[in-house]
Amino acid sequence: MARRAVAYTSDVILGRTGEVVARAAQREAISRHAAENDIEIVGWFEDEAYQADVLGREGIRRLLECLRPGDTVLVERVWSLSRRWPVLEPFLLELQRRGARLESARLLWDCISQRARHFGTERKPAQAWAEEAVPAAAASAIGKPDHLFFADLMHRHA
Repeated sequence: MARRAVAYTSDVILGRTGEVVARAAQREAISRHAAENDIEIVGWFEDEAYQADVLGREGIRRLLECLRPGDTVLVERVWSLSRRWPVLEPFLLELQRRGARLESARLLWDCISQRARHFGTERKPAQAWAEEAVPAAAASAIGKPDHLFFADLMHRHA
C-alpha cells in the first residue's frame, strides 16, 4: 500500500550563484521520488516567493490544513523551507505535533538537511554509542605493520 504524502515547492535561490531551483524542476524531482518509493501524492502546495517565516507562508498554511497523522510532507530539498535551523524547527515541530514527517527527494549533505532528516528520530545517549563502539573497535583487531616505509619527498631521484 502506498504511503500518503503532500508535496511542497517554493523557488529556492542558491546563495553564492543566485541561481533559482524552479518549482517545475522541484515538482519533477518530487514526482520521480514518489514513483520510485511507492508514495501517493494527494496534494501539491507551493509558494511563489521565498518567505523567511515558514509557518506564515500561504502554501504551508494550506498544506498543514490537509495533513493527517502518518502523512509525509515531500520537498525536493529542505532548502525550499529554509536554510536556517531556528526558522525550520517550528515547522518540523508542527509536523511532529500533527503526527507527520518531512522527507526530501534529494539527499543533500549540508548541516540543515541532515539535521532535518534526523529530526524526531529516537536518539541513543552518547554513553550507549560509546559502549557499542569499544567492542566493535576491539573486534576489528587492526595490527601494527612489521616495518614502516618513509618516502623521501625532499630528494627526488630520476
